[in-house]
Amino acid sequence: MRVFRSIIPALAGALLLCSCGLSLALKEEIHAAPDYTSLDSWASHPEFDDYSDSSLAFHNANEFGVPVFFVHPTVYFPEKGGSWNVNISNADYQDATIAPIKYQAPAFNIAGPVFAPYYRQAAYQVYNVTPNPTTVRAYRMAYEDVKSAFDQFLIEIGPGTPFVLASHSQGTDHLEELINSHLTSAQLDRLVVAYLVGMPIDQCKIAIPICETETQTGCFCSWRTYAEGSEITNKLDEKCIGVTNPISWNTSKEPAVAAQNLGGLVRYDEPLIPSLTDARIDDGVIYAARPRFPGSWVIRTKNYHRGDINLYFASIQENLRRRLLLYLREHPEAAQ
Repeated sequence: MRVFRSIIPALAGALLLCSCGLSLALKEEIHAAPDYTSLDSWASHPEFDDYSDSSLAFHNANEFGVPVFFVHPTVYFPEKGGSWNVNISNADYQDATIAPIKYQAPAFNIAGPVFAPYYRQAAYQVYNVTPNPTTVRAYRMAYEDVKSAFDQFLIEIGPGTPFVLASHSQGTDHLEELINSHLTSAQLDRLVVAYLVGMPIDQCKIAIPICETETQTGCFCSWRTYAEGSEITNKLDEKCIGVTNPISWNTSKEPAVAAQNLGGLVRYDEPLIPSLTDARIDDGVIYAARPRFPGSWVIRTKNYHRGDINLYFASIQENLRRRLLLYLREHPEAAQ
């Protein structure tokens, strides 16, 4: 089962999304808020070496000097009696956070150094129950940490510096709220692009437009990936779900063939696999053919959530490069 273990943070890890046996008997606890002036509150930071510095595809890390604020997905799966929010000093949580820092964050590091905060993220169980005051408070605690981390990020990168936002799953929920309720117009002008992956984004309400072309800036890209033939139920009106094709980088329903996919990340220590799968937009999601790689027989799920970034890893990297080139050409004062 070496293959299965090697891609847990990527596609085959979607098998772990089953909520079987996860108890909802959790308790509310208010853990100490992180101090983001301390490096101990960061999973990834330019002042120490970590997996976000890895060069995994066709470009080196930090080619543009444009910092990235990355918010990792849910890695907190408490058992009965656990807390609705994780304590960021919890060793198991910090160990689990290594996976997205290792397998997801490097897709964006061509831009520049990656800042990824630990945060008192809400337990996975918030997705298993009808929203209620408890789950709302859990999400609010997590969001407040992300907001505080972002404010410290802005202090550290300095005024006027452009930046990239990137996230997956729960992290995307928090960045969507950050964009809508916290970023100023001046800060939005500094935003090169936001990759808000793994959750439906309400393009009818978000404060920035969806990216319509592969070089547009000041916009967001978003997608959720499912196998062809999946039955999709959306909580949002499909007309308001912003979806970008992560191969062609437009919003057309015209399919992008696998040959256009520059490479997917299956195993950290091996080369990316080109043409891993295709992508087409419909029903507010991305439909993809079953990926083919040695060991892909372990994939039984039709929900490719864990592979949202990994399936299109090199295409994301190349797309970010093109957007950065245009942004810095149009904003020469921002070039380093």
